[in-house]
Amino acid sequence: MRISTAQIFSLSLNQINSSLNDVTKLTIMNASQKKLNSPSDDPAGMGKIVELSGYQQSLSGYIENCDVALDYLDTADQVLSTASETITAALELAEQASTETYTDEELQMMALEMEGYLDALYAIANTQMGSDSIFAGDDTGDNAYEMGLGVTLANDSFSSTDFVDMTGEVDGTVAVRFTSDGTVGTTALDYEYSTDGGETWTSGTMAATDTVLDLGDAQVELASGTSITTADDDGNGSQFYLRQACVYTGSSKAMSVSVSESTSEDMTTVGSDIFGGVNESTGQPFDSPNLFETLSDCIVYMQTGDSDSVAQCLEDLGDCHETVETGAAGVGARENKITYTQTSQSLVKELAANSASSIEDADAAQLVVELEQANYVYQAVLSTSSSVMSMSLLDYI
Repeated sequence: MRISTAQIFSLSLNQINSSLNDVTKLTIMNASQKKLNSPSDDPAGMGKIVELSGYQQSLSGYIENCDVALDYLDTADQVLSTASETITAALELAEQASTETYTDEELQMMALEMEGYLDALYAIANTQMGSDSIFAGDDTGDNAYEMGLGVTLANDSFSSTDFVDMTGEVDGTVAVRFTSDGTVGTTALDYEYSTDGGETWTSGTMAATDTVLDLGDAQVELASGTSITTADDDGNGSQFYLRQACVYTGSSKAMSVSVSESTSEDMTTVGSDIFGGVNESTGQPFDSPNLFETLSDCIVYMQTGDSDSVAQCLEDLGDCHETVETGAAGVGARENKITYTQTSQSLVKELAANSASSIEDADAAQLVVELEQANYVYQAVLSTSSSVMSMSLLDYI
C-alpha cells in the first residue's frame, strides 16, 4: 500500500494536535487541581457535583438560620435569668410588706422600690436584638410593651370586664369611688377621685345616659348596666384605683425559622405568655399568672397600706416566678435543639463537600506523572514529525 506525502503530513498533524490536546488538558487540571473543569470532561460527574453544590448551599442557609436563632435565644436566656433575680427581690419585698409590721409611710417607700423592679422588668420585656424585639412574637418591628392604663380593684364590687376602655394618662395612682347608688347608663351617678393618696378629692357626676368617668387627664368607660353602690371609708362599695399598666403590643405568635429541611423553631418569644400585662386588642388583663398586673396591684396595695392584699399578691407573684422560670426553660430547650441540629447539619455539609471533592478534585501526585508523560510524548511526536516532514525524494537519490 502506498502512502502519499499528504497522508504522512495529515497523520503527523493529527498526532501533534492529539498530543498537544493531552498536554493542554493536563496543564489546565494541574492549574486548577481539578479533574473536572467543564461539563464535557465528565457529564455525569459534573451533574453530581452541581447537585451536591446545591445541597451544600441549602445546608449553609440552614446553618446560618441556626446562628441567627441562637443569637436571639441566647439573649432571651440571659435577660430571663436577670428577670428571675429581679422577681426574687420583689418577692422578698412583698413578703416584708405583708407582715403588717410596717407603717403606711414605710409601705409607701416599699412601693417606690417595687416600682423600680417593675421598671426593670418592663425594660427586660422590651429587650431588642438589633432593632428586633425578642419578646414581641413575630411583630418584631416595635416594642413588645407600651405603657397604658389599668385598674386595681379595691374589693369585689367590680370585675375587670366592667371596664370597657381607658384613655389619657396618669402620673401615679388615682383613687376612684362612687358616692351614690345606681346603674351605669341608667342612673345619674356621683363619684370622686383623688390623685394624692386620698388627701384631697375632686367630685364629679356621670349623667344617666353616660358611661364615661372624667378623671381629669384620664377617662374611664364603664360597661352599661354595671351596678354601683356607695363606697365608704372601710373599703366597701364601688371603688377602684386607676394606674399605669404594661400593655402588650406584640403578636400572639412567635417568629419561626427553618433550621433544617423539615424543622422550624421559634427564634422569638410571645412576651404575654411570660410577663402577662394587658391585652392591647381587648383592653383586658391576660390570664393569671400575670407578672406585670400582679406587680402593679402590689404597688397600689403598698401605697394604700393594704397588707392583706399584698399577701395575696405575694402568692400570685410566686406563681408568676414559676411562669418566668418555665419560659426560660423553654428558651433553653430550643437553644439545645437548634445547637444539635446545627452540629448535624455542619457534619452533613462536610460529608457532601467530601463527596464532591472525590469526584471533582485531581490526584496531585498522579497528575504530575501524567503531565510529564504527556510532555514527553508531545516532544517525541514533534521530533518524529519534524524528521518525517523534512524528508523528500532527494533523500532517496
